[in-house]
Amino acid sequence: MITDDYDNLSKKEFCHITKKLYPNELMIRFVLSSSNVLTLDLYNEFEGEEFYVLASKKELEKVCRHFGKKYEIAFQPADLVPRIDSILLKRIVGLVSLARKARKVIIGYEKLQRYLSVNKIVLLLQAKDRSKTRKRDLMLPKPQKARIDCLNKGELGASFGKNAITAVGFLKSSFTNPLIFDTSRLESLRKC
Repeated sequence: MITDDYDNLSKKEFCHITKKLYPNELMIRFVLSSSNVLTLDLYNEFEGEEFYVLASKKELEKVCRHFGKKYEIAFQPADLVPRIDSILLKRIVGLVSLARKARKVIIGYEKLQRYLSVNKIVLLLQAKDRSKTRKRDLMLPKPQKARIDCLNKGELGASFGKNAITAVGFLKSSFTNPLIFDTSRLESLRKC
């Protein structure tokens, strides 16, 4: 599923709240079961009529008002945003851990600089609470269009059993696209 130019990320989905199209990696999926129950489905595990909502606190808080009149809701409205945040974070930490075990990650400022300079890194995650100067000093990998900094140092460090990691570079692997999708959704969710 990995691509050098992130082609698979250009698909768009219709947000049922804003009534606009957004990139697929910024959307949260809900599925309506045959018994008229609306369920959160972040990883396409369920079958049924699907609805997409932009990964934004503002839009997700409207889900129950929008769909609750027609369907039974399988989640608590107040827990929806924290629950999505928790699920995405857990999955990201798990993917980074798996990539580390597969030796597909690079950490350490100098080592990252070396690998970036020879175009070996395809994805770079940086801690949002990292020094702004250090953050700007690391160039982005060629295929990456924007900085991904939705995690803090502690959250990035969790995958390595450390208190803090400020940046993680990923070599080409099957972990890259799922990380792009999940970090994009988490970043969209956390920025509002």
